Amino acid sequence: MKRTLQTLVIGASMAVGVSAIASNPAQAGSLTNAIITGNDYIKYAVNGTNTYEAPGADLATILTGDSSSPTGNVELFASSEKSSLSPASNATNSQRLVALKNFFNYNQVTTLSGEINGKQISLSSLTATDWFGASGVQSVTGATTTTLLNSAINGLYNSSNLATQWFNATLSTYGLTANQTLFNTFLLAGGFQRFSDPNISYVNQNDTTGEIKIGLAGHYDAAALLGLPSNPLKPLQVSELVKVSYNGGPDQILSSYQASASGLVSNDGTKSHNGNYEVTIQGIPVPTPGPTSVPEPSVVLGMLGVAGIVATQRKLKKVSG
Repeated sequence: MKRTLQTLVIGASMAVGVSAIASNPAQAGSLTNAIITGNDYIKYAVNGTNTYEAPGADLATILTGDSSSPTGNVELFASSEKSSLSPASNATNSQRLVALKNFFNYNQVTTLSGEINGKQISLSSLTATDWFGASGVQSVTGATTTTLLNSAINGLYNSSNLATQWFNATLSTYGLTANQTLFNTFLLAGGFQRFSDPNISYVNQNDTTGEIKIGLAGHYDAAALLGLPSNPLKPLQVSELVKVSYNGGPDQILSSYQASASGLVSNDGTKSHNGNYEVTIQGIPVPTPGPTSVPEPSVVLGMLGVAGIVATQRKLKKVSG
């Protein structure tokens, strides 16, 4: 009976020791020391299934979610859809041209920045220069007559700029063919402004792989933003664009054509924030401690066995005594 008890206790001691040296699951880092540069932003918090404007909300709270459970978001370049920069749906052609020029003259950038696992990261709104290049912006802002302005607008539709590349790719994704007329219509309706104001909902990193995931709150069906009819059975999913800089590297402009239902909706009547888009960049994995002075498994098990035997013998002596 003593031998049986001794064997069981030794086995249990070894099992505990082996489980103690098992590897830990991958950890996830999140944005820390977050700050916003610029004044053109809105913070949104969550109340039940609604998002609402919350000027006093803590960034550390509203940015701690993930794709399965967003906890709020920050809209950068929040004035993008104001009348001075974006025309109303019933605006005259003259009003549309004025709004376009205002957008092209608007060069303020709103940036959310912080650290993720000790590396600097910043996420920014886009300007007309990001979309059309400096020369394209100059051609529009420098036009002194309607004829020159119309000529400058037509010249914006070319494959050398992000605006044309993104517009063509977006329509192609949904089986549509882009052309000059559609491009100009979208441009003068304020379309590019509406995709320049990303709503950042989270920034998380897989410590093991280094992959950084950035959540973008938006419309689950963005058909209306593209000036296209909506089909509930086939939503047109397009995120806003965000400019990302990581660890001193070059800027990357990211977007997504795939959304998951966020379980939320904005309480301002726009029915936004009901889609969660996710874009990724490759970050630097968190270093793991090196295998310094690690004994062979057989040695570890032997040591555990000896420790278990000694402890068991002491217990048995006490029992027998």
